[in-house]
Order: sequence, then C-alpha cells, then structure tokens
Amino acid sequence: MPDHPLADLSFLFDNNPNPMWIYEIASFRILKVNQAAIERYGYSEMEFLTMSTRDLRPKEEMDKFNTYQRQRNASGLKPQSIIHAGVWKHQNKNGEIIYAEITCQDVKFENIECTAVVATDVTEKMRYQEELMWTKNSLEALINNTEDQIWSLDKDSRYVYMNKAYRTRIADLTGVEPKEGDYSYRHTGYNKEIIDRWIGYYGRVLTGERYSIINESIDPLTQQVLSFEISFNPIYKVKGEITGIGCFARDITERLKAEKAIVDQNERLRHIASLTSHELRRPVASMLGLINIMDRGNFYNPDNKEIIEHLLTVGNEIDEVIRLIVDKTFTDDFSNEKYRL
Repeated sequence: MPDHPLADLSFLFDNNPNPMWIYEIASFRILKVNQAAIERYGYSEMEFLTMSTRDLRPKEEMDKFNTYQRQRNASGLKPQSIIHAGVWKHQNKNGEIIYAEITCQDVKFENIECTAVVATDVTEKMRYQEELMWTKNSLEALINNTEDQIWSLDKDSRYVYMNKAYRTRIADLTGVEPKEGDYSYRHTGYNKEIIDRWIGYYGRVLTGERYSIINESIDPLTQQVLSFEISFNPIYKVKGEITGIGCFARDITERLKAEKAIVDQNERLRHIASLTSHELRRPVASMLGLINIMDRGNFYNPDNKEIIEHLLTVGNEIDEVIRLIVDKTFTDDFSNEKYRL
C-alpha cells in the first residue's frame, strides 16, 4: 500500500468543502476529520476521534454496511484504487438523516493502514428524487385506480403508456392484453373498418386537432351497448413539435340513460300538460255552462232533467281524460293512437 504524504497535502483535506475523514481499516476507528465534517455532522473533533464509521450510520443501515465491507474485502481491489461506493445514509448528532455519496481510497496514515473518505452531501438531491418518486407512484396509483381509460401513443400509433382500466378493457374485447410497443387497434379482434376508423382518429390528432367523440361497443359479457366519450389530444415537445397522442375514455352509458330518462319524462309531462290544457278544459267548460243554465230556484223544472243528463255525459268525459292522464304518467308509450291529440 503506498504511503501518501497527507501532511504535505493537508490543505486539500482540511479545507475541502466536502466532509472528509480517515479511518483505520482494521477497527473502522476515525483517526482524522476535517472542518466540513464537523460542521455537517455536528460532532466536535474530539467526539469524532472517539467514534468509528459505524457510529455515523443509522441502525437499519448496519446490515447493508457489513455486507458491503465483506464484498469489498473479497473483491481483490488494488490498494491504490479510488472506490466510488455510491450513496449511503448517514446520521448526524441530532439524528438527522444525511445522504452521502462516498468516494474513498486506501492510504497509510501515521503508519496505519487506513481509508480516506470523501462524503459529498447529496441529501437535497436524494430528497428531491424521493419526492419525485413518491409523486410518480401516487400519480400512477391514481391513474390505475380510476375506471376511466387512459393511454398514449407515439407518432406511429404504437402504445407508449396504458393504465390498468385500458389494458383490461382491450383484453376483454380482444382476448389479448396490449403491451407497450404494440400498434393500437391493429391486432386480432378488430376488423378492417374499425382499424381504418381509428387510424383516421389518430391521424386527426397528429395534425394538431384536439377533439372528442362518442364511441359505442358491445360488452362481451352482457351483450349490452356501451357508450364511451373519448378525448384525443396531441402531445407536444417543448418546441411545439407533436410527438404523440394522449387519449382519455370515460364510460358514459349510465349518463346517457339518465339523460334519455329525463327527456322521456319531460315528453310525458308535455303530453300531460297538453291533455290538461285541451282535453280537460273543454268538458269542464261544458259542465260550468250547464250549471249556469240550471233552474236552481225551481229544481223540479222539467228542463233540469235534460241538463242533468248532459252533466252526466260531461262527467264521463272528464273521467276518461283523467284516466288518460294517469296512464300517460306511468308509461313511455306515446305511439298509441289514443295518446295523440
């Protein structure tokens, strides 16, 4: 092992902006530490010199550390080799976790076989990456837990991304689950007409058009018609070049049924209002007219008998109109001749 003249290069150690220390290989005991390590880890120089490198690690990292040391010892690296050991979790005096990117090299210090360590603090970088990963995983979970279908394609209409709902839907329709890199809709389960139609849909997007359609398909399990509202959106590079297609499909079958029910109900109400306005008003007007001409001073006037008979006829007409209104309230059948005015 070469004898590095650390004393002659002490300024590179003492004034290095990154934390550094030298530890004895046999015991992992820290023999020297620089000012940057003292400031970042919170231990005084005297405290550092009573510690081993194991003391800088949280307990959950010890198995990983021991395994790494065994592998390093068995690797047969040349003593002068600079080792890039990757990113490790350290812990400062206050218990704060520090992510340190470790670079080290074996040296002789005070005639002892040692390792010199540079611990570049990458805590902010790692936390940022963890936040990005957490955001990505949360977004992925959100996308895959929705029943809406989401997929994206490249300019050749090959799948780039598909959420779980879309994969399941295509697998149900075709019997084959799509994979990234497959051509969208150009596989078993779709006839030429459907394929050509979707090529047209995707082609419109690649010209920059953003639009929506309503697409119908047959549920293979229930054989019912399902309606999907599908949005097509171009995906742009920073410079404005279209690089792909983003698609979003939502099952609107129940919504359309509800809208149709509302339309039907409004139609019934319109017919009922029309019946009330026209069919009921006439016999009621007749009844009021007959009542007005009755001889109420002399009930036994022979003319009253004829008026009463007319009132019975008008009453039957009113009863028939009321029955008709009740029937139309509880039926969707407006085609019957008796419902036409």
